[in-house]
Amino acid sequence: MVSIRRKIHQYPELAYEEYKTSELIARTLKSLGLKVQTGIAKTGVIGILEGSKKGKVVALRADMDALPIQEQTGLPFSSKVPGKMHACGHDAHTAMVLGAAMILKQLQSELNGTVKFIFQPSEEKNPGGANQMIKEGALNNPKVDYIFGLHVRPDADPGTIFVKDGPLMASADEIYIKIKGKGGHGARPHFTIDPIVISAEVVLALQKVVSRFFDPIEPRVLTIGSIHAGTATNIIPDEVTISGTLRTMNEEWRKKAWQMIDQILRGITSTYGASYELKINQGYPVLVNDPETTRFVKEKAIELFGKNKVFEAKPVMGAEDFAYYLQKVPGCFIWLGAGHKNSKHDIHSSKFTINEEAMKYGASLLAYLTISILSK
Repeated sequence: MVSIRRKIHQYPELAYEEYKTSELIARTLKSLGLKVQTGIAKTGVIGILEGSKKGKVVALRADMDALPIQEQTGLPFSSKVPGKMHACGHDAHTAMVLGAAMILKQLQSELNGTVKFIFQPSEEKNPGGANQMIKEGALNNPKVDYIFGLHVRPDADPGTIFVKDGPLMASADEIYIKIKGKGGHGARPHFTIDPIVISAEVVLALQKVVSRFFDPIEPRVLTIGSIHAGTATNIIPDEVTISGTLRTMNEEWRKKAWQMIDQILRGITSTYGASYELKINQGYPVLVNDPETTRFVKEKAIELFGKNKVFEAKPVMGAEDFAYYLQKVPGCFIWLGAGHKNSKHDIHSSKFTINEEAMKYGASLLAYLTISILSK
């Protein structure tokens, strides 16, 4: 697993570019004697391991894509591709699911059912690879009964397991706004419709969507990440562009927030005689772990590693397209501690790294969950 992970780490590939990674995965699965399907969602790979008898179908999923970051870890197996890096642990996720395949192949005669190993592209880039994998049949032929996935956590001790039923990760929508005014000389603002002043009111008013119109107990965030306008100190521009992200743990609230954003824009721009354009790119839905399956994961993780290794996860406002699988199939998304004593850098950092000791815990847990279901 370490060797595979390091090889993938040295040659990171961005969303839908994971050709070398896919080839390595397919080659590894074929060497184990598994049936292999390639080219799903462009670069996705599926391996199928059939047990000695018919039964349930369990899917294990890994994401493959890297990020557009210049690596600065100084590791001997650092990225050899300028401007690209596995800064979110997908190299380890892929290696661990391959590790689980190696374990389960040895236990094939004990499996009453089938295991599908799903390797998907483009987790990092909306609209995500999971949805496309599903559209192209990743959960069918044979139909999946349960699905599991995991993600490394650099802030937790290696081998610790974090699970929680219900909402675990937020939805993530991209907001794009254009405020259209009337440009002119900065010394004669009365002849203009100043979109910069209007956009300032819009940005402040949008914060009230999360602070004043909905239950303060429910987690949610609306962040404006960029504002662009103007070319000089004495020119009032014609328009301003604003973009940001909306995240929530409540799908009903999410839809109401879209309406509220539009209402605020309409009210403020009409007051000043301006106009607006609003585009909301719907991102990943709320990730909701199935309660019964999550209880099963917790029970099996304790059996395997002991109570001192298993913890209740706290929901986060990050997003994950594994949520799409959970809308179709009962399952659980698991966090795996992989903290490195010499690194305190978070995911998506140019200095992010993991403790590779954690990988044996991730692979063995995925294998143990699978055989616990398919040996019944």
